[in-house]
Amino acid sequence: MTYSLDPGPIERYAVRILFILKFCGDRKENAQQLTFFDDSDFDQYTAFIDSETKVQKIDFWLRYPDHLSAALLKGCESGGKLVKRKSEIRDVIRGIFQREEPQIRWIPMLKYLRGAYEPLDDVMVFLISRRLANRKLLEKGHRIRYYLTIKGSQTVTDILQACEEASWYAERCQLINSFFEHLNGFEIREMQYLEGNYANTPTLKMIEQIDYEVRNRFEITFGEPL
Repeated sequence: MTYSLDPGPIERYAVRILFILKFCGDRKENAQQLTFFDDSDFDQYTAFIDSETKVQKIDFWLRYPDHLSAALLKGCESGGKLVKRKSEIRDVIRGIFQREEPQIRWIPMLKYLRGAYEPLDDVMVFLISRRLANRKLLEKGHRIRYYLTIKGSQTVTDILQACEEASWYAERCQLINSFFEHLNGFEIREMQYLEGNYANTPTLKMIEQIDYEVRNRFEITFGEPL
């Protein structure tokens, strides 16, 4: 039994995880340069995310720009926490669809027991072996904390300087963080489950795109076609 579709080259997956950690993670202020993976228990990290769920759900929004657009629309409905940013959200969604991101940026993802899921083991081995990231099981419960090392942070900077196209990942992670930084992994998962298409996808089946539904809801919300 398999729990994933082919997410593409491991390097592409690794870049997404590095960018998520750098631009959506909690910062560690004044991180000091130490020998990587010594006995100082992760003192060398610069940012972290406290759960696999949050990493997975942000990755889903990177891979499904139409579902991210749907979440933004949901947030600016009457009573939503993003209603004050309604005009900004209109422009963001319009840009996503004008650039045809739901087609160009789409990387299929399966739904598992708790929503969109792609195993992180292989990509984390790739990152850990290169001392770019690490992970640690927290003392209480089964949550795993994911760390971006100083070397990993510098690698993201190097990628951005060497590859102009990589700026999309930085900008998209910053956008997601701008709107949803206040949510933990469980809350993001609950938001994604508000989409009927997502919620009704059978376990171990591919989550379908919803660009047509987003277009209809955009016109209802803003009174203009997308």
